[in-house]
Amino acid sequence: MLVIKNNKQSAADNQPGELLKLLRKLKGIKQDVAARKLGVKQQTVSKLENCKIISGKKFDEIAAAFNFTQEEVEIGKKFLLPPPPPLVRIKNI
Repeated sequence: MLVIKNNKQSAADNQPGELLKLLRKLKGIKQDVAARKLGVKQQTVSKLENCKIISGKKFDEIAAAFNFTQEEVEIGKKFLLPPPPPLVRIKNI
């Protein structure tokens, strides 16, 4: 379900857990309810939502379990902020 239409990465591509959290909240689903639906512990849902890497297959399984449409996923991607750039250390000259 997580489709990249061109070679450019969006914020959602770098934050799949944040996208899952956003979609879950938009549907009004609490973590404990999500956990029961997925057959996992609430802590597992929390860990998934804090992941920077989730396989496309796993993302699709979760999205399907909550009936997230492709349109909802695309809209959710637009609401995520890009991750901050890495810090660069400047050496004294």
